[in-house]
Amino acid sequence: MSNVESIKRLLETLKAMKVTLRDTADPSISQQLDDAIAEIQVILEDENSELVCVKALDVLGKFFSCLPSIAKLIEFFNG
Repeated sequence: MSNVESIKRLLETLKAMKVTLRDTADPSISQQLDDAIAEIQVILEDENSELVCVKALDVLGKFFSCLPSIAKLIEFFNG
């Protein structure tokens, strides 16, 4: 799987997360998730494949740094 395909899967995961959190998330979290989804969509549309992964991971890192509870949830599911 290429980096671009991985980022596309990540985008779909973030969209699914948005649906799941729709009724329970704080409005600011929902907005940050919307912003991250929008930024990744722009990156996938406008950048060449070499830069897509780096830029998308930067956006994702910023999103997760604002959400320590999500990071803890990921840790919980990973092990």
